[in-house]
Parts: sequence; C-alpha cells; structure tokens
Amino acid sequence: MVKEIYRERIKVLTDIWSLLMESWESLSREDVIEIVKNAYTKKNIKPFRGFNADGLYEKELVSLFVVGKYGLGLFEDNKEIFDKLLSKEEDYDEISKLIIDGNVNEAFEKSGNSKEVLARALRTTFTKIIFSFESEDKMYKSLRNLNISEKDEIKHTSRSFSRFYTAFKLAESIAEGIVRDRLTYIATKKAIAISIGIEYPLPKADYVALIAKEVFNVNKKILNKILGIKV
Repeated sequence: MVKEIYRERIKVLTDIWSLLMESWESLSREDVIEIVKNAYTKKNIKPFRGFNADGLYEKELVSLFVVGKYGLGLFEDNKEIFDKLLSKEEDYDEISKLIIDGNVNEAFEKSGNSKEVLARALRTTFTKIIFSFESEDKMYKSLRNLNISEKDEIKHTSRSFSRFYTAFKLAESIAEGIVRDRLTYIATKKAIAISIGIEYPLPKADYVALIAKEVFNVNKKILNKILGIKV
C-alpha cells in the first residue's frame, strides 16, 4: 500500500503517463524531463535527492519508469514508449536485478564500470521500495552484495548509497511524524544501520536535514528540535 506521503507524487507521475501514451511519438527524452519538471513544480513536489543536486529531474525519470512499469503495468504492451524515452532506465532496472541476485561483477560490467550507473540501479530498487512496489529487504540485499565486492568502486557505491538511504528514511520518518524527538531519531538511525548490515559512514544530521527540507518540506523548527542542530 502506497504511503500517504507519496500519493500526490504518484498521481502526478500517473498523469504524465497518460500524456506520454497519447504523444510519445512526438516527444524526446529531454521533453519528458521538462514535462516532469513542470508537473512537479505546479504541485510543489520536490525530486528525490541527496547531497548532489545535479540533474535532479533527469534522475526523476527513474520514478516515472517505476510507476509506469511496476505501478501501472504498462511495460509489456507499450515497450516502444519505454525504448524510445526511458531506455536508460530499462538498463538501470536490469542492472538492479543483477545486483539483487548477487551477480555484482556482471552488473558492474553492464554499467560500463560506472559508479554513477550503479547508483542509478540502486535508485531504481530504492524507488520501488519507497513507492511500496518492492520489499525493503531487496535494498538491504543489494547493498550487502555490493559491499562484499573486492572492487573499491563497487564497495564505495554500496557505502555511499547506504548513507543516503539511511538519511532518506530518517527524513521520511520525520516528515510522517513517526520520529518526533532526538532519542527516537538516534534509535531509528541505529535500527536502519543494523538492518542494512554493513559498515558505512552514518549520515550526519545536516544530511538528514537537507533531505527533510528539500524533499519533504519539513519545517526548520521541527528539524532543530529533533536533530539538535540549527538548520
């Protein structure tokens, strides 16, 4: 069941799919990015993000892909639309499945030995989970599988994304009103780290605050109280 906090976002992405179904032949990937940006701006929806703010709306095509394929079930009957406008996201999805299955070296090879592409594949799994299309254990499994690699680039991607995922889940919990005080915040952070099950740098309070503000529009006073910092 989709969380209330994401219902408007998914509705907007669903509406975009209605437009794509009608006009896909005349659209480019760049057009779709602009459509997502305009639709989000109109509804005051912020892109998912961590520290890196580059290409935020291009990254949101992962959300569009996930809603189209896993939420609306459009992929099989409309593959030509995906192939034309979201071919990169198709690749990310395939790489994400390789990671979950433990085929990490194959996943890295398919990514062109790119940490950025590996991170997009993890973002695909992340988005399925956030939108309640996939169970959270798939994220934990992915991060653990990457972390046992002997390749530094792969291990670094695992640890970096673990920090982002922890920060995002904390920000989400604050936005939902589940985490309301500092003690619960600390306990929740530790619980997420235990669930992930690898050693990684835990996110600092300013990272959680960034996501809480920029993605969920959480009030600064609430963040000051819970995080114990001046936002």
